[in-house]
Amino acid sequence: MEQDLNPETKIYGFWEKENLFRADPASSKKSYSVLIPPPNLTGELHLGHAMQHSILDAVARFRRLSGFDVLLLPGVDHAGIQFEATFDKELKKDSLSKEKLGREEWLKSAWEFKEKIYKSVSASWRMMGLSADWSREVFTLDEGPRRAVFEQFKTYWEKGMIYKGPYIVQWCPKCKTAIEDVEVEYEEREEKLYYLKYGPLTLATVRPETKFGDTAMAVNPKDKRYREYVGKEFEIETLAGKRKMKVIADDVVDPKFGTGVIKVTPGHDFNDYEIGKRHNLPILQVINKSGRLTELAGKYAGMKLEEARQAMIPELRERGILVKEEDYVHNVAVCERCKSVVEPLISEEWFLKVSELADGAVKVIDDGKIKFLPKNYAKILKDWLLNIHDWCISRSLWWGHRIPVWYRVTEVQRANGTKSIEVKVSLDSPGAGWVQDEQVLDTWFSSGLWPLSTLGWPFDFAQGKPSSERASLDPELAKYFPWDFEISAPEIKYLWIARMIMIANYFTGEVPFKAMFFHGMLRDLQGRKFSKSLGNGIDPMYLIAKWGVDATRMALYTYSIPGRDGRVSREILDERGKNFRNFATKIRNIARFVLELKPDSAHLGGVHSHSAKATQGESATSEVLRSDSSEVADADNKWIKEELEKTIKKVTNHLEKVGLHLATEEIYEFIWHKFADVYIEKSKRRRENAQPVLEYVLKTCLILLHPFMPFLTEEIYQKFTKRKKSIMLEEWPSAED
Repeated sequence: MEQDLNPETKIYGFWEKENLFRADPASSKKSYSVLIPPPNLTGELHLGHAMQHSILDAVARFRRLSGFDVLLLPGVDHAGIQFEATFDKELKKDSLSKEKLGREEWLKSAWEFKEKIYKSVSASWRMMGLSADWSREVFTLDEGPRRAVFEQFKTYWEKGMIYKGPYIVQWCPKCKTAIEDVEVEYEEREEKLYYLKYGPLTLATVRPETKFGDTAMAVNPKDKRYREYVGKEFEIETLAGKRKMKVIADDVVDPKFGTGVIKVTPGHDFNDYEIGKRHNLPILQVINKSGRLTELAGKYAGMKLEEARQAMIPELRERGILVKEEDYVHNVAVCERCKSVVEPLISEEWFLKVSELADGAVKVIDDGKIKFLPKNYAKILKDWLLNIHDWCISRSLWWGHRIPVWYRVTEVQRANGTKSIEVKVSLDSPGAGWVQDEQVLDTWFSSGLWPLSTLGWPFDFAQGKPSSERASLDPELAKYFPWDFEISAPEIKYLWIARMIMIANYFTGEVPFKAMFFHGMLRDLQGRKFSKSLGNGIDPMYLIAKWGVDATRMALYTYSIPGRDGRVSREILDERGKNFRNFATKIRNIARFVLELKPDSAHLGGVHSHSAKATQGESATSEVLRSDSSEVADADNKWIKEELEKTIKKVTNHLEKVGLHLATEEIYEFIWHKFADVYIEKSKRRRENAQPVLEYVLKTCLILLHPFMPFLTEEIYQKFTKRKKSIMLEEWPSAED
């Protein structure tokens, strides 16, 4: 068989040229829609992406072969925080920064950078053979999503669900923006627990540097040790002078932590913030947005927190405030993107009231309108939704959907001398004198609309449909909604999946997808996530270069069990890649035997032999063929057909349930151990009689295997003379055939 230097590229180009990935909204076929989670714009193809794309593609190819009009829709997320961090590193190489460029110049350069990096990574997204309708690719900052984001914001605004104000948020000093609780990770760290004298009481803290922001001491009301102190005020010695501080009682205090007394810092701890609200405590900001101490820290002002802590300890000890230290292991909140320690602090942000959205999402989950794989994720998401808090939707960035709120200062002076400010919600500038809000919306605000914005919602926006009417999808694409299949890593179940359910149900009354597949996480042998800092990642391009795309895909399907994490190493994946490369070689050898070395007299829909050696081999077995028992041959033919029917049933059933690991096992077992080891060996004694069955079984095997090994199956399929333009146009076999 003719070998191409880069057969995958050639075959993929053939598929694209023939528009075999295109969905056809006008088709009379039943639709099946698959929504690709948009990879981050700056994200290179990693092992998780490779597995995810392989699963998506297997589902899409199976459904096409099963007679569906399939829409596998690709897209890219602008990834606000991650993109800015990446772009700012590039700017530093040229001694540039956001401050030097200004917003307009920075955005112009950012879009140029976007085009550059997109071209460099988009090819890798196709490398896995993803049969996506690239003509419908969406970017979350495209005009369509921009209109969708505005429609969403405006609707919430008009219903009084959006508000702005100074509240405590999770703040990343490195990314310089607020982030959501679910964007925070926790790392176990061994630090010191410091026991400090606060007047007549002693308390324990891991953060003495926040001492300058304390506004009370607190004990549990049931703690008999401290009842006499509750309500009393004491003079406290600090490194910035003496201060008076009251002792309050609150149920949230754990009597078993430290001495049972805690310091209350409402400006820099979520529990303390709530205590402060309940007891009307003042809020002091001692940490700024750069992660440094403010002027309230006196001579320690301007220091980074760790630096300040180390500088304070000797003085606290010398002045008798620090009475003892203990080793202490606890969880520290870090930014999920940059791994910097997150600081709770007060910031002026925009928030969305989500109770109504969450209630609707809980109802559709309870009604079983979404099939979760695995099933337990229904309860996991529901429990989170039942305890959800208002969503901080603003980010202090420039890359993203800018908050569509505009301000204008009027000339009219109020009685107290302050100027009156008009506010308007508008997609574009209302005119001269109007200034737009500086912040952008959280990336997940637009990603949460992904099931809708990718299908043209709000279709009526450009036609000027009254806002009192419900916005709709593009009528041409509405047949694909709700999406039939969605996939995700579990780590973004709250950030993305829960929000897509909330938002889609709120705006359409429908679930965003019918089936939600959570694939497991691929981890190293120690159970750790792959990361650049640990250097434990495995580049899928390494596997592809060594074993080929199809073998890499097959290796990854062995880890595609819903919800189950897999521990992998380069050695393990090499072993599996080698095994499936050998499997591909086995199939090529089978195809050579069936199609190229067939008897010249067999004109049964396959290709003619072009091998002199094949002719000699066939004549050598002619005597055996003539003496062969037709009864034995019929029994062998019947057996392989029955085994094939069993395989078809099992593989189809596994694919219907998205058990891809089980489907590939069945095909592997049948092709290698039943078709090759048994039937083909027996067929050599009666080749002419077996030829029609050999070709039928081979072609059927190729179709069954196509969702998993698309390149190999297309390559061999093209060797048949009786065939369609592509194996993608074949029909999925039924057991009755």
